[in-house]
Amino acid sequence: MNIKLVAPLALLLLGACDGNPIGTGEEVPVEPCTEDCPVEPGDPVVIPALLGANLKAIVYDEVSDSFRITFTSLDTTPRVATWDRQEDLEAGIEGYRAYKVQEDELDRFFLGLARTSNDGSVTAIAAGDGGQFNRAYQGGSYARNGAWNAPVGTEADGSGQVSYAGTYAAVTNIPAPRPGQIMPVDPPQAPELIPGQPSRVRGDIFINANFTDNAVNGAIYNRVLVDYNFALQAVILVATDIEANGTFVGITERWVNDDPSMTPTGVYGGVFGGTDATAVGGVVALTALYGSPGGQVIESWREHGLFVLQKCGTAGDAAICDEVEPDGEDD
Repeated sequence: MNIKLVAPLALLLLGACDGNPIGTGEEVPVEPCTEDCPVEPGDPVVIPALLGANLKAIVYDEVSDSFRITFTSLDTTPRVATWDRQEDLEAGIEGYRAYKVQEDELDRFFLGLARTSNDGSVTAIAAGDGGQFNRAYQGGSYARNGAWNAPVGTEADGSGQVSYAGTYAAVTNIPAPRPGQIMPVDPPQAPELIPGQPSRVRGDIFINANFTDNAVNGAIYNRVLVDYNFALQAVILVATDIEANGTFVGITERWVNDDPSMTPTGVYGGVFGGTDATAVGGVVALTALYGSPGGQVIESWREHGLFVLQKCGTAGDAAICDEVEPDGEDD
């Protein structure tokens, strides 16, 4: 399989998996571009199957606003079709672009979200449908564009420890309220035939990375199921290793103040990019979710989300970066 960069972003060919439950746990290698490469792709980036899930191919170019993607089956013809920009679905998840595809009123409605860092060094996408015929198809991916390097640690206090902050967006298999942007179904139609439009999630995300210890962790908080204005509990990104090529994969957990169980909820992964790792992009796949307050379990939940964040202390960083070191001195 090849990865072909289309300035400034990338074509990713991902392995196929069955429908939900998500993935098989096998890693899917993505090989460097070997021809017609406009920029140096750097080290290969591996997308774990739990994160890539049902995606087969992606071509996303932010400059031309082109989003082309295909799932393992049942989405579009031709195999890699162009999705339409859907700016009204960007309300509530500001900073992320939204795209959709639905071929007719009884075909699945797929929603894709995408974002590229300010410096163009990393990108991430997540996409999925709202469910039909007892299954929903989802997946996500991330890529680094060009060379990168990690911050150089010294003997100084705090050296090598950096923070990233911004917003998070996701698609779920919970159907959004109609009418929405999904094609209306002419009555009468059996309810077993009617597809759903995926509900969206928004949140804030904060990540600490230590390039001396080569470890990363964080949290996604202020989470809301946008289309229902329903509050969700936070998701913890449990500490995991940063590999030599700047990638990482870890598990997620439920966060509750007085709950020692630390219930697993899914997986996350990503890649650092740019000079001194100025940005990070990644994907989160959740298979267990809890509402808030009360912590009630939302049954049969599937969520695929993405994040693309600037390093604190760089131009365009988040307001919360004023609370950390460095404190946004370059803003």
